Amino acid sequence: MNYKSFKISKNATLRVRSDRIVATVSSTGSSNVELYVAGVANPWHLSVTDSHSAAEIIDSIWSEKEEN
Repeated sequence: MNYKSFKISKNATLRVRSDRIVATVSSTGSSNVELYVAGVANPWHLSVTDSHSAAEIIDSIWSEKEEN
């Protein structure tokens, strides 16, 4: 199985099966990308950082899904 990993806090990493990701949402000026996963009612909030912009996070998620 292919997994995507996201650092969500200093001590926690979220791992999601790539085939379960159904949507991503980011808004101008927001410090988060919302990650929607099949079977989970609420989105996960991925933090935008100086080293990972919202566009980079979203591109990383969807480019990997297209390869599979």
